[in-house]
Amino acid sequence: MQDTALSRPAAYSYIRMSTNLQLKGDSRRRQLELSEQYARENGLELVADFQLEDIGISAFKGANLAAGSALGAFLQAIRGGKIPTGSYLLVESLDRLSRQDVFSSLSLFTEIIKSGVNIVTLADRQTYAAGQTDFSQLVLSLAIMSRAHEESRTKSYRLSEAWTSKRRNVSRRKLTAQCPAWLSLTADKERFIVLEDRAAIVQRIFEESASGIGNYSIARRLNKAGVQPFGRSQGWQISYINKILTNRAVLGEFQPHRLFEGRRMPEGTAIPGYFPQVVSEELFLRAQAGRTQRRISGTGRKGYLITNLFSGLARCAYCRGPMHLLNKGHGPKGGTYLVCDTANRGLGCERTSWRYDDFETSFLAFVEEL
Repeated sequence: MQDTALSRPAAYSYIRMSTNLQLKGDSRRRQLELSEQYARENGLELVADFQLEDIGISAFKGANLAAGSALGAFLQAIRGGKIPTGSYLLVESLDRLSRQDVFSSLSLFTEIIKSGVNIVTLADRQTYAAGQTDFSQLVLSLAIMSRAHEESRTKSYRLSEAWTSKRRNVSRRKLTAQCPAWLSLTADKERFIVLEDRAAIVQRIFEESASGIGNYSIARRLNKAGVQPFGRSQGWQISYINKILTNRAVLGEFQPHRLFEGRRMPEGTAIPGYFPQVVSEELFLRAQAGRTQRRISGTGRKGYLITNLFSGLARCAYCRGPMHLLNKGHGPKGGTYLVCDTANRGLGCERTSWRYDDFETSFLAFVEEL
């Protein structure tokens, strides 16, 4: 936070971009340079240890004011008396602060300047200060904030209408080229075709899951058999097996999503028959039933009583792959072990395992001596 003993007034640069894509458009660099230039030319001390950046956050519904946002933290600091009176908040334009309706935007605007913090819009070099903002400036600020809200509302409406139109025409033209790894979109964008070799792998995964084989064993079998994984992964991963087994796209369903406040959220209801079906519903349900049964009665890690101090830290001395915790349940050969993930997935490393309790005891005794 800014030291109040500084001889020069403090300046805080606020940067907001609704999407990360704007970073590629040099938006962040431009806003930073404008702030640095203004502070230099006007004898201000630009505060570097209180970063005010809301990246990938929209101001249309006030998400940049919520808890956890940079602007929200700045407002809390103002209310707590931690921002010196006479400080400056530097923004490229007022629409960086808010794109809400004009009354909500005006409330934010007046709260900041009434607290003794000046707002500077760098694009037009306007300064809004408590007790000094005249009527013409207030009218200008209202016009800018109203226009920003209307632009955002219009954009939101158009995007919604465009998406609705696409959904209406989904039988003639697909919504997006993105599709599961076992499908491919035709050049005319009217239908998906099945990549038969990959679809056969998907069917195999479901058959094995339905027959009682767990994700770990399925991944290991595929790796042992030399089956090439989808994408660029080095071997089949347990997490990807799980992703396939829970993906209703195998039944032909498509769940549209959209980015909302930087997060991917479902949009509307799932569309049946959008993709070619590669797994029968009967097989899909049998696989889900098998997964549920294994979660209830199978072996494996069962909660907080099983710890792993070395999660993400331990590495195999042979291949440098990560060491994972494996619970073999009860019995003479049971217990928990640290095992090489590469060996676990059948990718060629020596299968060396350490009983976890013995390893932890030895390691902590060694550390104690140090």
